[in-house]
Amino acid sequence: MSQLFAIVYDDPDLARRAADQIRELARGRLLSLRDMVVVTRADDGTVKRDPSVDLVTGGALGGAFWGGLIGLIFMAPLAGAAGGAAGGALSGWLTDYGVDDDFIREAALRVKSGRAAVFVLADDMIVDEVASALGEVRGELIYSSLTANVDAVISAALAGALHDGKIGILQP
Repeated sequence: MSQLFAIVYDDPDLARRAADQIRELARGRLLSLRDMVVVTRADDGTVKRDPSVDLVTGGALGGAFWGGLIGLIFMAPLAGAAGGAAGGALSGWLTDYGVDDDFIREAALRVKSGRAAVFVLADDMIVDEVASALGEVRGELIYSSLTANVDAVISAALAGALHDGKIGILQP
């Protein structure tokens, strides 16, 4: 079953170091990494994806899954009643991926101005083992097990990206 987890840091540099270490853990087979993104929230509240962290899949999920999740976490609290219908639609869409409301609430509460988080989508892992292996770059961990249908959705997104030539490293 797929796992979605976020590790929150006070320092964006630590988040980038953690992303590097998570890649190493994947090479060592402690987890099967599907995708990863680092998000920072500036002191003025703006939210940005860190361009120094390459997405594992070449961005196949970046526009849909990560954009939807990050949008809901960081923008929905600001939208209020005016964004109710749009927020509800987005929340329902993410539920199709299996992302639970508690994960979204926790991430929104913890990633405050000046902080950063590494969001990871992975398979074949034990969250506590991964957290322990991070050692000195261990941050605040939030995680959610995703529903079984997420594999079909992600596989379809990856297959579409491969067909469209968006994942050059997988092409012959």
